[in-house]
Amino acid sequence: MKKTDVLATSMEMAREGLALNPSDAFEFIAQLIAEENPAWDTYDRKVERLLKLGACIWSLRRDLITPSPAHQPPPR
Repeated sequence: MKKTDVLATSMEMAREGLALNPSDAFEFIAQLIAEENPAWDTYDRKVERLLKLGACIWSLRRDLITPSPAHQPPPR
């Protein structure tokens, strides 16, 4: 699936109310990691990518609740 297809499909799923909440997304990532076999050659790469996805979700969620000063609107 191409990046634009992923973006378009994800946006449509969100519009239809099919998005996971952040807590459920972290649970899903944990399940995907648990399904990986540490003996596989691809284990480290896949787990790192899943953890980076989790970090992205955390950053997005954190910025919605407490935006960093760089992301806050200027004072009036």
